[in-house]
Amino acid sequence: MTDVRIKTPNLDEIFEKWKQRAARSDKKKMEKQFGTKGAIFSLDAISAAEYVKDTQKEAAIYFAFKKTVGEVTKKTDEKTVLPPKVAREMFYSFKGKGKINKDNWKGDDMVAMYETLKTIPCKNCNGKGYIEAKCRTCKGTGKIEEKLQVLTGEEQNKEEKPFSYSCGVCFGTGTNNDQCKDCGGYKNLYKYQILPVPFKTVVTGIPVLHSSAQTKYEKEIERDLHQMIEEVEGIRFNDFKDLESKAEPSLGYWNKNIKKTISSASSDHKTYSKDKEAQITTQIYLFPMIQMFCETKKGTKFEIYSLGSANKFMIYSNF
Repeated sequence: MTDVRIKTPNLDEIFEKWKQRAARSDKKKMEKQFGTKGAIFSLDAISAAEYVKDTQKEAAIYFAFKKTVGEVTKKTDEKTVLPPKVAREMFYSFKGKGKINKDNWKGDDMVAMYETLKTIPCKNCNGKGYIEAKCRTCKGTGKIEEKLQVLTGEEQNKEEKPFSYSCGVCFGTGTNNDQCKDCGGYKNLYKYQILPVPFKTVVTGIPVLHSSAQTKYEKEIERDLHQMIEEVEGIRFNDFKDLESKAEPSLGYWNKNIKKTISSASSDHKTYSKDKEAQITTQIYLFPMIQMFCETKKGTKFEIYSLGSANKFMIYSNF
């Protein structure tokens, strides 16, 4: 219930749990750091009262979401261009290569596909590259008609005689071939499609942790919570509005870092809620955290962190 204050672990319980774990992990190190020369080493002689120098109460917020990676828009695009532009386009081919891992992909999600490239004869010139037009010089006749001035006889009477010759502009054909404006004389245009990259569809569960203690164990804690959420007890909330109003009375303590952490976690939660590829899969968990600053007999400083309630909590340490 979100209106009930959660009980934090006792410092001695946290220290005892850490002590037993540390001894199992490296008893020689424990003896070196806490033992007394000439005396039989005993864990019972190591107490929180003697070696815990200071404590700080913090908090952590956790939730998880699943993200579908690989799904892209189903829209397509198509281009029709002149040959020189085809040569400047970057084409892609995935034929026989299977699905693509999006995490390894470097590039746009929509690309020009080589297999869709097609030749399209120009409709304007019927694939000729030119348009036949009547020669303006000979007016389509193929000939130039002239009149010769001829002086005849002793009287030199002026007469006009017809004279014609082949048009030098159209080579006597009566037509000119003008470059087609649509295809630029290339005869053909080329069409291809811009299609989605065939990504693999992968659904992954992703944990999110925000801690006011900001320990170096953030990723480790995040992973552990994702795998063992039932092994640690926290307070569950359905939304951040409820959490923000009840966090302080639920924890029984408060500080500026906790307030900032809640605000940051809330912002992340909103972002993932709006993400079309993401889906929030858990409630929002608020966990008490206790940070213990310790020092061994040898003067070695280390920290112990607890996460959870007095009933179920996890510990972490840099010892």
